[in-house]
Amino acid sequence: MLELITLLLIDLSEQRLHAYAGGSRPIYSAPVSTGVAASPTPTGEFHIATKYTSTPLIGSDYRTPPVADVMCLGGAGLAADSYCLHPAPWQEDAGRCFGVPRSRGCIRLSRATARWLFERTRVGTLVRIVP
Repeated sequence: MLELITLLLIDLSEQRLHAYAGGSRPIYSAPVSTGVAASPTPTGEFHIATKYTSTPLIGSDYRTPPVADVMCLGGAGLAADSYCLHPAPWQEDAGRCFGVPRSRGCIRLSRATARWLFERTRVGTLVRIVP
């Protein structure tokens, strides 16, 4: 049986995600790519509001082919599905590393990290994003 995540901590200064179980026990850490200065990732306390096994990512001037294992944030006044944790296969396929801000505010993950998190994270899980 998979151990469920109780907290996802996104550290923007480190460009890392830390997953915790049982409240405070670290069980996973991985590099991420968050928002660039022109479109920053919001900080604060949120929760996983929606999960999609496969969905396109849609913005004002882009639409990706469907990507797997997408989890979107809710709470603190965020519009539905506006900020998500998702794999960025285009970044991975181009050999562009994670751990550097590259997104329009979402939290980009490797495919392996996205799959690992998706299997262990439930709707309602706390997500804390710190500067």
